[in-house]
Amino acid sequence: MVTLPPMPANANKPDEDEALEGYAGTLARAEAAVADLALDYARWALADVAKARAALAAATDEPAERGRHVEALFRAGHDLKGQGSSFGYPLVTKIGQSLCALTRNRARDYGSRDLDLAKSHLDALELILTKGLKGEGGKVGAELVAKLESRVAELLG
Repeated sequence: MVTLPPMPANANKPDEDEALEGYAGTLARAEAAVADLALDYARWALADVAKARAALAAATDEPAERGRHVEALFRAGHDLKGQGSSFGYPLVTKIGQSLCALTRNRARDYGSRDLDLAKSHLDALELILTKGLKGEGGKVGAELVAKLESRVAELLG
């Protein structure tokens, strides 16, 4: 039987300073990748808004299939909600969340008031994205979100 000499404790792993430098480099690369993605985010998000508008039009034109189309609206709102803040658009996240609340209930019989409110959400999202309105939007942004949320609560109430 051959006995190998013991290895020093740190022979296979970098010292603490090297590990921290590696972490900082990885973090910097990840931040740069997110910044690159953020440059195209508004364009991607507008494509999601366009899909949602198509679903809204179909929900209006095909009442018998409205539930399926409202589900597509929900999915678009969910995607926007999940991405907005990551790319500097917290208003998109908040309005997407409100749209999700409006369209979440699959058993609900969505009428014209519901669909009109969904359109208001999409109009707001499109405005924010086409104008590149990053951040919270100040007082106007807060009022817009509060108004949409209030109207959703009234309809669902």
